[in-house]
Amino acid sequence: MNRSSLIAVLLTAGIFLTTMRTGAQVVEMRIDSLTLEGAVKLAPEHHPSLRAASANLRSAAAGLTQARSAYFPSLTASATAQHTDGAFVFNPDFPPRNQTYNNYTAGIQASQTLVDFGRLFGRVSANSRFVDAAESDYDAARATVIMNVELAFFGFVQAKQIVAVTEEAVARAADHLREAKAFYSVGKRAQFDVTRTEVDLANANVSAIRARNQLRLAKLSLDNAMGIHASSTYAVADLFEVVPVVMTLDSAKSLASATRPELISAQARVEANRSLAAAAWDQHLPTVSAFGAWNWSNFDFPLFSRWNAGLTLTLPIFQGFGIQAQVDQARAAADAAQANLEVLRDAIMLDVEQNFLSLKEAGERITATSKLVEQAAQSLNLAERQYAAGVGSAIEITDAQLTLSNARITRIQALYDYNSSLARLKRAIGETKR
Repeated sequence: MNRSSLIAVLLTAGIFLTTMRTGAQVVEMRIDSLTLEGAVKLAPEHHPSLRAASANLRSAAAGLTQARSAYFPSLTASATAQHTDGAFVFNPDFPPRNQTYNNYTAGIQASQTLVDFGRLFGRVSANSRFVDAAESDYDAARATVIMNVELAFFGFVQAKQIVAVTEEAVARAADHLREAKAFYSVGKRAQFDVTRTEVDLANANVSAIRARNQLRLAKLSLDNAMGIHASSTYAVADLFEVVPVVMTLDSAKSLASATRPELISAQARVEANRSLAAAAWDQHLPTVSAFGAWNWSNFDFPLFSRWNAGLTLTLPIFQGFGIQAQVDQARAAADAAQANLEVLRDAIMLDVEQNFLSLKEAGERITATSKLVEQAAQSLNLAERQYAAGVGSAIEITDAQLTLSNARITRIQALYDYNSSLARLKRAIGETKR
């Protein structure tokens, strides 16, 4: 995203940072309006789960650096100053003698592994794959955070639309009550109609109270998904977008196999454990190392120098079956990683198929509920006209109003299910970019 696009997103979201308490990692913000893109942008910047994934990635990178350090020579320096004072026995036939002297030693030592027959390479390769796995784990954590933000945003839009439906039902019930009272005052309707519409208004108010509370809960869920605390009530676009999906189930599964971060991470761990198993077996082989040192020593200054250098061949002959046990342990870990990969692949394919079918089913429900809402609105209009003409009953209006409210809420649920299924499907196939 370029700079102008970033500024546009921030202006659209209307975000003003007021305070930040880094100790508790709570970010307080004032948000006037929020788009889906703005919400998705906020989450990776503030959600704590991504900080944990980032820390794991840094830890894996440090492990790789540590493993690679064995490719370089080891160089150490040391210095010793020693003072000795006391009685010394040089010969049992002579009495002890008191002696005082100093001893000064300084030196530089160096060592380098020359050949270890692949042991070091295996460890470096394993740690490199662990870094790849940690990177994929971060991508997976980010994708999960984005999906949760999208689901919470859609839940907020759903709650907002349901509030609008219930408030409209309250207004319509109030109109019916006024109409029933007017008819009753002129003797055209019985007291039952007034009582009935009063009950309808009370029920509509109860539904509206519940819907407004659900809206507040949806806002809390969205704040939590973004990792912030919004100090004000913000506005969102209250319309669902129905984005058509043209991919097939087979192409979705193929895409998931290639791009799902969890699969990439699990495969990297399989390869890492195989490298560790090979490195463990290589401990049976000899190691050739070079060493050298330059030392200065004397009882007093100036110090006199000397140096030494050589090669060391180390061949393990018998280690109490410890090496073979390490090999067996590493191979078992590799087998377990492979089995976990297969289990994960099956679970992901099931996840893809379930969300794909849910998306298709929600799309069909959207089409069906559109007709349902239209028919329910016509039915209510007919009932209201009949009641106004004196040939209908209050019960018919109540039933028609309830049918219309339920039809609208059913359509809202279908729209929410479609968008949430699409968000889950994108997560299932590994589409992490937004």
